[in-house]
Amino acid sequence: MYLKSSIVTSLILCVVLSIPSLVMAQGIAISTQAGWFGQAAADREMKEIANNVKGIDIKTYTPDKQADLATWVKSRTGDKKVDVLILCGQFPNTIYKPGNTQKDDSLAELFLDDGNIILNTGDYMFYVVDGAGTNAAGGLQTMMDIAAITMWDDNTAVKVTAKGKATCPTLKDFQTDRPFHLNELGTDWEAEIILAQNDAGTRADPAIVKNKKTGGRLGIFYQTAGQDDDPRGEAISEFLNNWYKTIVVAVEPTDKVASTWANIKSR
Repeated sequence: MYLKSSIVTSLILCVVLSIPSLVMAQGIAISTQAGWFGQAAADREMKEIANNVKGIDIKTYTPDKQADLATWVKSRTGDKKVDVLILCGQFPNTIYKPGNTQKDDSLAELFLDDGNIILNTGDYMFYVVDGAGTNAAGGLQTMMDIAAITMWDDNTAVKVTAKGKATCPTLKDFQTDRPFHLNELGTDWEAEIILAQNDAGTRADPAIVKNKKTGGRLGIFYQTAGQDDDPRGEAISEFLNNWYKTIVVAVEPTDKVASTWANIKSR
C-alpha cells in the first residue's frame, strides 16, 4: 500500500511541476514582411511584441526568412497547442501559394484548421503577396471558406468597446480601412471578441473571429493605410497578455492537468 501510494504521489508531483512547461509550450511566430505601412515601423512594432509578451516562445522572421517561417508553421500544426502567427499585411508565399492556386490544404490553412490563431495588421488580410495584390479578396475567402466575405470600406469609424478597453487599454477610437464585415461571417464563423466596431455593429477592427467547427481564429489589428504611428505593437501585446494568455493558454494546460490528475487518482 505504501509503495503504491508513493508512486501515485510522485506522479501527481510530476504533473504539478510540469504545469509551467505546458504553458511555455505555446508558440508565437511573427512575419515582419510589411504591407501598407513602412518596414521600419513593422520592425519596431513587432519588436515591441517580442519584448512585451513574456512566458511564450516567440520567433521573429524577417522578409528574407520566410522559408524558416514555413518550417515553424508546419512544426506547429498538429502539436495540440493553440499557437499564434502574426502577419504584417503580407501573406508569405511559403505558406500559401500566390493567386489562390492551392485552395485547400496549404500550410496556412492546415495551421488555421488545426485550431490555431492568425493575426494580421496592415493591409487587407491575405490579400497581398510580395507587395502585390496577387491573392486579392480570394485569399480571405479561400482561407475562411466563405465565398463572398470582403474587407473593404475606407475610413470606417470604429469605437472601442467595453471589452476593448479592458483588453487593450492602448486602443482609442479611430478609422479603419479594412475592417471585418461581421454581417458576412456566415454560419461557421462567429465574432469571439470585438475590440472596436462601427455604430451599426457590422464592421469591426480590432476583432477576433472563430470557426465553430475547427476552433481556428483570425484576428485583425489596425488594417490601415500608411499609418506608421498606429500602436500596433502595443495593442497586439496587450491582447496577447490579457486575452490569449488568460483565455487560451491558461485554460489548455489546466484541462490537460485535470485529465491527467483524474487518471492518476483512478489507478
